[in-house]
Amino acid sequence: MPRISVIMPVHNNALYLQEAVNSILWQTLADLELIIIDDGSTDGSTGIIHEIRDARVRKVFHPVQMGIVASLNEGLQLAQGEYVARMDSDDIAALNRLEVQAYFMDQNPVVDICGTGYTTDYHGPVKLNPLHHEEIKVWLLFYCCILHPSVMMRSSSISRLGIRYDPDYPHAEDYELWNRLSSSARLANVPHNLMYYRPHAGQVSNRHRWIQDNTARRIRQRQILQLGLHLSDAEYSIMSRLAEFRLGDDPESYRTATGFANWLLDQNRQYQVYDQNILALALSRCISKMPIY
Repeated sequence: MPRISVIMPVHNNALYLQEAVNSILWQTLADLELIIIDDGSTDGSTGIIHEIRDARVRKVFHPVQMGIVASLNEGLQLAQGEYVARMDSDDIAALNRLEVQAYFMDQNPVVDICGTGYTTDYHGPVKLNPLHHEEIKVWLLFYCCILHPSVMMRSSSISRLGIRYDPDYPHAEDYELWNRLSSSARLANVPHNLMYYRPHAGQVSNRHRWIQDNTARRIRQRQILQLGLHLSDAEYSIMSRLAEFRLGDDPESYRTATGFANWLLDQNRQYQVYDQNILALALSRCISKMPIY
């Protein structure tokens, strides 16, 4: 049984695929299996995968595209490692990524899932998401603060919690999963830059932005329901402006946002879903347009 299983779905990423594969196969922790699932690629990715000669690579080929969720769930089913890591076929992992994350998980046995810090520019700043579970749980109300391709999970947690991606949340399946698990699993982020998250025009967030935004709305509405609230369109508009740190600078925008924040805090005081102090701090940062990273 390998120490780590890495799941890499692929669909038409021939331009970046070899770099992504190499960044896993050249890891300092070599006791791994790389499960590459080619989801009906038509751009030459399939040929690149066929040419990989490494006994640690398991190859799955879909004759037609089945979608990212089907590929991810298939990977979870196939994975045999003690830990299961995610990797995208257009990103680059730091060569010690798996070693650092596995050590973190070994030292923190209560943690079920951890992500990492990352950069979107080789020369740019490192982005560090919230580190601890209660912080992550709160910030998930506002944005997806666990970088999906950087994730590592315990295989035992996948079995215990029945972890699977939900196809009813297209292009935000990870955001849905972390929110769903935030009440039953322990989440964490490692405070180290272990991923180059490559920005490009073909990313889901660029090609399917409207669908992703609509799905994120459904996820946030579901989480807000735990506070006994169902947001109107106008109220959700305030929520989304808070989440995207784009409130206006005029007094009326500030007054409206402050009223909305106090409303959430009053409801949370009653329902006790989130840590009250962390929620108050997060809302304050959103109103002040001070992202955590």
